[in-house]
Amino acid sequence: MARTLVVQLARLGDLIQTIPAITALKMADQTRELDLLCPSALAPIGRLIPGVDRVLEWDGAVWRRWADDASAGVLPTHLEQAEKQLEALATHRYGTAYVLNQHCRALLAGSLLADEVKGPLLDGPLGTTMAPWASYVRDVAHTGRGCRVHLADAFCGLCGVLPPGRPPVLKKSSCRLPPTLDQIGRRGEPWIGLLVGAGAAERLVPTEIWKTWVVRFLESAPAGRIVLLGEERERGRRIQDLLPSSLLGRIWDITGRTSLLELVSVLGRCHAVIGSDTGPLHLAAAVGVKVFGWYFARARVHETGPYGPGHLVWQAVEEMEADKAERSNVRPARWPIEASIAAMLEGEMKKTAGWSVWMSRYDRWGAYYTEVSGRFGPPSERERLWRELSPSITEGSVVGAA
Repeated sequence: MARTLVVQLARLGDLIQTIPAITALKMADQTRELDLLCPSALAPIGRLIPGVDRVLEWDGAVWRRWADDASAGVLPTHLEQAEKQLEALATHRYGTAYVLNQHCRALLAGSLLADEVKGPLLDGPLGTTMAPWASYVRDVAHTGRGCRVHLADAFCGLCGVLPPGRPPVLKKSSCRLPPTLDQIGRRGEPWIGLLVGAGAAERLVPTEIWKTWVVRFLESAPAGRIVLLGEERERGRRIQDLLPSSLLGRIWDITGRTSLLELVSVLGRCHAVIGSDTGPLHLAAAVGVKVFGWYFARARVHETGPYGPGHLVWQAVEEMEADKAERSNVRPARWPIEASIAAMLEGEMKKTAGWSVWMSRYDRWGAYYTEVSGRFGPPSERERLWRELSPSITEGSVVGAA
């Protein structure tokens, strides 16, 4: 049987959003041998995704250097090196490659490694006609309006499968934490993971705001503990510098000091995780931890809210109403500090001016969010979109399940 390849060469958050598609592909054919091509740095996470048999590592830095040299007219040697690297990546040819990026490098990789490519373009890597689901994702990204199908479920649509019946979670990491980290989650509770950074500068919560959140939380939870997480060591240090010294014994700052597998283990020991829209926030949801998100600066809950049921997201109201060009410049005047603490510790939903609150849910059409203050069911637009963009899907059937 020909093997199947899933190509996802974007960042951590996009890889996490790919998990439902991988799970659904495997469910559609349990005998399918399915491999994943992802950036080398993310390969440890790829190996934790249920249904993945083998992870192929893409060295993006090397290919970027070759592309730059090619632009400068240096070709023959690099073409030979590129061919050798592709041969080393896969010792056999794949029957089908599902490409989940619209970037040319992902389309090229899929075309070179597989007989058939399914993904954003209908006519191969040189085609110009976009697949229906790719057009939908592009239009949502360009306009910022009307998104009712989660990005992870749109990836399922690109692969020709319905979302899996329940949200998948990563396999447990076998990584053992060093003694300095092993005490996390051992005594006192609740343990809260606080993501101090974000992949884009515009999505950074000011350190002064995080300092206030930490102080208020520790005052409200006398046995509570905070773990500062992320790559941004300087931000973690600044937050600690702002805190009263009496609280520092309840803070574990491990920013910039963990591998991806160690981060997975730490997230799994937290009772909840809070942060803005960033890759580690989605990683926490994929580990099975309850997530509390603050969404602003182009982040939209319906498009990239934490996947799976029971997560809470505070969405800046201005973001829901602004055009895309304006959204990147919006900075909330207030932050849902008290509201998120009350929800985390007491399950109480308090209002914060300038923010709406959304809870994630799940059904056969995938993940969706409903406003906490309303009594709304699943958005009807999702089923309509699925039937419009994947017309061969019928009740109880899976497209491409042959």
